[in-house]
Amino acid sequence: MFTSTTRDRLGAAAGAAFVAVLFAGNSMATSGQSSSMHPTGQEILRDATYAAASTTATVGFMLEVSAFLLFFVFLGFLANLLRRYRAEHDVGVASATAVVAGAVMLAIKLGSVSPVVALYLDRDRLSPEVAQVLSDINGAAFLISWLPFALFVGCAALALQGIGHIGRPTTYIGLAAGVAGVALGVWGLVDPVAASPLAFLVGMLWLMTVSIRLAVRPAPGATAPLDHADPVIVAASGRP
Repeated sequence: MFTSTTRDRLGAAAGAAFVAVLFAGNSMATSGQSSSMHPTGQEILRDATYAAASTTATVGFMLEVSAFLLFFVFLGFLANLLRRYRAEHDVGVASATAVVAGAVMLAIKLGSVSPVVALYLDRDRLSPEVAQVLSDINGAAFLISWLPFALFVGCAALALQGIGHIGRPTTYIGLAAGVAGVALGVWGLVDPVAASPLAFLVGMLWLMTVSIRLAVRPAPGATAPLDHADPVIVAASGRP
């Protein structure tokens, strides 16, 4: 049986594992493929054929998808951590927004896998035009995911600082990445080809750093939430 401290360590470490596995998987999945910001339909079909025959690309794709399962674990850990401290610190809005934004980001990213799978399955029958549309849907979903992820990073920074788990420098970096992520995410939707992933990458680095910090130094015990408090037993003497 895991102790609560061990479970907290594993839950916190899942955030760093998410970032590491995601980037490793993406690097493997896209190795040997076109590096164009907006590849043509012919290039997309050629890359799909290459990926189908490449064990490295297949393993990389599986790692990318699996990485988001790790983020589910981290998000659950974060929600439980913030819930334990909610009665002692006024972080309700920030903590709830962070958890919701993280869940929305996950939904967008997992949903964006569908056009990639369709492209892979029908690569021998698709026209270049349709292949490019499927690829662009996946790319647009990636840009859209910047918005909830930026909100997640900014609100998580506020919530964790509010319960005393990160310092001001880390909080300011998270807030800056969140604000810049929203701005760059909106601009990226206006001009996808010129979109800059800088804030997204900083947010990912922030998440990895905070995850490692929480895994190495688990949170101290907190007051149990009211719905888990021990009931008060009142004994009365005499007959009813």
